[in-house]
Amino acid sequence: MRATTKNTIRSFLAAAAVLSAAPFMMLQACAQQGIVDDEVADDQGGEQSQAPGPSAEQGGVCLLNNCNSDLECAGCEDGRDTCLIDENRCVACDPVSGHGCGPGETCSPFGLCAPEGQTCNTDEHGDPTISCASDTDCKACSPMHQVCDVASGKCQACTQSDTSHCLQSDICVSGKCSPKCPSACTADADCGQCGGPGNEAHACNAHKCAECSDTYPCPEGLQCQAGSCVPGCGIPGPVSGDCVADEDCKFCGDSESSAFVCKKALNSDANDHGSCVPKAEGCSDLGKEVAVLPEPWNAATNLCSSDANCAGQGISYNVGKMIRDLVGSEEINLGIKKIKIQDANVQYAMPKCANIDITDSISCGICVPCQQDADCAPIQVDPLINDLFKGDPLAQIAGALLIDLLYGDTPDHALNFFCQPVAAGYGVCAPCANPLQKCGKSGGNNGGNNGGGNNGGGNNTCSHGVCETGAALSCNDTCVQAVCAADSYCCDTAWDSVCVNEVAQYCGADTCNGGGNNGGGNNGGGNNNSCAHSECTTGAKLSDGCSTCASAVCANDPFCCNNEWDSLCVDAAKAEPSCGC
Repeated sequence: MRATTKNTIRSFLAAAAVLSAAPFMMLQACAQQGIVDDEVADDQGGEQSQAPGPSAEQGGVCLLNNCNSDLECAGCEDGRDTCLIDENRCVACDPVSGHGCGPGETCSPFGLCAPEGQTCNTDEHGDPTISCASDTDCKACSPMHQVCDVASGKCQACTQSDTSHCLQSDICVSGKCSPKCPSACTADADCGQCGGPGNEAHACNAHKCAECSDTYPCPEGLQCQAGSCVPGCGIPGPVSGDCVADEDCKFCGDSESSAFVCKKALNSDANDHGSCVPKAEGCSDLGKEVAVLPEPWNAATNLCSSDANCAGQGISYNVGKMIRDLVGSEEINLGIKKIKIQDANVQYAMPKCANIDITDSISCGICVPCQQDADCAPIQVDPLINDLFKGDPLAQIAGALLIDLLYGDTPDHALNFFCQPVAAGYGVCAPCANPLQKCGKSGGNNGGNNGGGNNGGGNNTCSHGVCETGAALSCNDTCVQAVCAADSYCCDTAWDSVCVNEVAQYCGADTCNGGGNNGGGNNGGGNNNSCAHSECTTGAKLSDGCSTCASAVCANDPFCCNNEWDSLCVDAAKAEPSCGC
């Protein structure tokens, strides 16, 4: 709906301020809390199970399947106090020499001490074929088949009550260790365990677990931006800061201390569109009486005439607070001691010079963090470990435990952001719905810009058409490139139904309905359709469905079919291949 926001659920500040706790607390359930708590909720039925973290009795940390040094195996059970670096596993003996086991034991090929004479036969899939009555019967099996499910008599990776052999960011699903927040999803159901109460990430948005998607909408009053539900600036639609009345602008800028108004052209009608602008007398007011950006971005206000004037501009960003919010605690427990997570500040750039209209005659340039998602750089966590645990001799061990808790064995240890619009043409870098992964960008406003490719959905260099599900596509096709730029899963893993649905968004609404080279535009502009007037000219609202062009425009901007076909609707028609303007 392109209606004025009436029912606000969260303030703009809570959603947009990067240091706000709310966007990050959702991840508490995406990683097991053995670091800060004694128990974690099981993935099914809410049962409690002992977390695979260290304990005081063990005398240290145990990164059983994600170690990089012997120190990270000091707290492991069964004598597994040595890290097999090549496999990042804690082992108890040398599988080559067999040394390290006690009397009556033998070293298995996996570096584990098993009762002498015990074997573990497997099928063609590597699953054990032996029966077990206790974990001891599984000692000769592989590291991912060390737990006995007594009910079935099978040796497997985990059970509902024992996830000690999983990574700390895993849950047990059908006897296998699986990430709570998978790196890629194909349906909302894949994200059922991601997020915490009140901050769920149960939507699959462009193959990433997120807060919202086309099939998992935001609550009333919020808009879906890069998978996060935020109070938008202006009325819903393809243009940020688009407005009809001042009420539409109440969530622009820092809503706590400034007022944005809807600026329209002179002699405009009541229903004409305008732009949300800060209510200020002149450029010198910005950052003083009027805070154009929300906290913490309002700490730096620099006027500019080009991006070059913004070089070196930025704010001090407290990653330490963000990490504390992520793990839900001020400290982590190494078993032998608890270590406080300290502040760790980095300089986050505000490199873009945004043009901000104040009145019809006054326009100011001000340095902002971003104008598009690509302006929001990720923050790497690894270089900050020493600052996060400053002065503690166990800083590196604490850092390894922290990384294991948050990322498991994922190699990219980054915190990720997207550009959340603050007003027309600029925004702030806000955390992705799951900051531990890159945002899914589905739901953007790029539809139609790249055409439909050759022959209505892919050229001859592709293994199959873009309108068909199949293998991942890697070919020189503008439509494929447009989809994969927004959703890399389609070119890295598989071209599934999500990718096919994104074709209409990024390649033109008519691509999979006979579009292609002409983009459905031969008869565009109101010819050969039942619309009241040409889509390429302003006028009364058009009926949704009177033409392919009108349907495509109104899918992104319902105002055009509900209120009036104004200049913004015409601009959208000019960018839509099926319109042929």
